[in-house]
Amino acid sequence: MALAHGGNVYEIASQLGRSPDSILDYSASINPLGPPPGLADQFHAFFHRLRHYPDIGNRSLLEGLSRFHDLSPDRIVVGNGSTELIYWLPKVLGVRKATAVLPTFSEYRKAFELQGVKIHKLVTSFDTQFQPTVEQLEAVCRDVSPEAILFTHPGSPAGTSLPSDVRGWIIEKSGRGGIVCIVDEVFVDFCEQESLKTTLAGSPGLVLIRSMTKFYGVPGLRLGYLLTSEALTTRMRSLLPPWSVNTLAQIAGVYCLQQEAYHAETLRLIETEREWMRRKLEDIGGFLVLQGRANYLLVQLPGGCPPVDRLQRDLLLSEGILVRDCSSFEGLSDRYMRLAVRLPEENRRLLEALARWVEAHVSSD
Repeated sequence: MALAHGGNVYEIASQLGRSPDSILDYSASINPLGPPPGLADQFHAFFHRLRHYPDIGNRSLLEGLSRFHDLSPDRIVVGNGSTELIYWLPKVLGVRKATAVLPTFSEYRKAFELQGVKIHKLVTSFDTQFQPTVEQLEAVCRDVSPEAILFTHPGSPAGTSLPSDVRGWIIEKSGRGGIVCIVDEVFVDFCEQESLKTTLAGSPGLVLIRSMTKFYGVPGLRLGYLLTSEALTTRMRSLLPPWSVNTLAQIAGVYCLQQEAYHAETLRLIETEREWMRRKLEDIGGFLVLQGRANYLLVQLPGGCPPVDRLQRDLLLSEGILVRDCSSFEGLSDRYMRLAVRLPEENRRLLEALARWVEAHVSSD
């Protein structure tokens, strides 16, 4: 039942002949609090604006993002989700050879290969928390000479941050020119202090990919953005289709950025529950859990138990719980799953189900 993406509860529900609402989805890493309180009222208050086209310049949204990140609007490009921007990037950059640090979001390879870009794979390991080392990056530059390198920070699906020396390497390379460093920061809202955005002024070759989907719980609205150089912003905007960000998404973006109490509560909940889940997983015995910084955990299954697709199937059929089978990520095996961080009572239900499954299968299979 492995899927290319997490969160596809509609497909899973169709296969099982049940309602999507009956599935407890741990495969998609979305804020368990849901959208910020009051967002529905905002939609109602501005519903009349749907009679007009969206603001083609996304002015209010750009101003809100500019204030939030303390960056010039001329360094920000908004789009219909970060995935749309990922698909435009290789065309805008004009690169022919790139390196992707694996494992990572599958759409990068697809987007770049559709534009004829040759992708070299830098496969990382559990020992380095599925992030690259400076030595690996230097070897790639020496042996492959990529024009662009794709990173994720925090890693997806690993959830780990780029090491400080690798961040320094990125800043140096993207400031020197010759290599474009594309850093997927769609989960960095959960550890904003680790974002590379403060280095943009001196790094013309740095592209940061951001999303409002994960932190603000609005994947259905499709809202993402880039933080980059003014030159690349201009080129990107010239190619994007008009009105790609709809009116409700623009309204939601501005509103979400202003919700300080919601922001603080999200960080408190995720940090508390992520640590509780990590400890409980290790207490079950056999699970290896990475020290994630986002709203999910990458978990290696205990030895002696069936592969992750069996676990996924069993939890779905017996508990209505969907976990993310990570065997579809290049660089990972059928021994890995990703678990979103959800509400406390839901997390307890998940951990109890996992404990029962391990007890039954490590001893009997």
